[in-house]
Amino acid sequence: MKWFFAITEQTLSNDPDHGFIDCIRVAVRSARENTTLKPHMVFDGQECDFTREMRELGVTVIFHRIHFYDRLHEAQRRQKPEWPNYMQTAAGAFMRLDLPLLEKEDQYVLYTDCDVLFMRDPQVEFCRPAIFAACGQFGMQDYYTDMNSGVMVMNLERLRNDLPAMIDFLCDNLYYISGYDQELLRVFYNAQWSPLSARFNWKPYWGVNDDAVIVHFHAGKPPAARHLLDDPAYREHDPVFHTWRHWFFQNPAGYAHYVPRWEEFLRMSTSPPADTADEFDAMREGNA
Repeated sequence: MKWFFAITEQTLSNDPDHGFIDCIRVAVRSARENTTLKPHMVFDGQECDFTREMRELGVTVIFHRIHFYDRLHEAQRRQKPEWPNYMQTAAGAFMRLDLPLLEKEDQYVLYTDCDVLFMRDPQVEFCRPAIFAACGQFGMQDYYTDMNSGVMVMNLERLRNDLPAMIDFLCDNLYYISGYDQELLRVFYNAQWSPLSARFNWKPYWGVNDDAVIVHFHAGKPPAARHLLDDPAYREHDPVFHTWRHWFFQNPAGYAHYVPRWEEFLRMSTSPPADTADEFDAMREGNA
């Protein structure tokens, strides 16, 4: 199955403290080691060392900016002038909505955020949602009231048909959309999506789950969690870190379990290696 994730060059260059480059390295490495997924990165930016690194790891790199970028930017200027940095996040967050325009071969694909760790092969070919399937956000069973778009099985045919109306709705009602893609999907589809088991979007603040398939560092990236594991009194002035700190202390044992596994894959991805896609495939076949 094809797996897609998306990032912008601006995010990588402007937000190094959150470690998105390392998050992507771990996601890709764990996918290559533990799954049969075919990785695709949608990248808003220019060819660079990072895109070349991804390509060497067997990732299909798609250079793309959301097709409604200018229209959304104008809507933001009119309806949300108090969010001057809105487009910096929106340019990446809304790229998942453009997947129906980029992928024309497969009807169903897996999309995840960049901060995931694949524990085993998702094998979500069984999932054929009418629109998309997703897990809960802060609650394991909150499939419909608090859906999280960080892991989705997407029906691209249906989403392709709905996309023009969805973009019209977004740009005409941006003032009422409290966030980005996730909040848009919640409002536009009004809980008509399909539920996906929490083990496909497992959060460390839920604790340890031996059946977890995809671990999503949704609130608290591993480098920040490592600071708190080493020193529970560690603090930063960044308000985002304050939020991460809150979720970390919901279940420190969950982070103590998953962060070292994330760090292990990071060491593997940055060591001098057998780093080519062919070698990874050979290793995986040899262990099958």
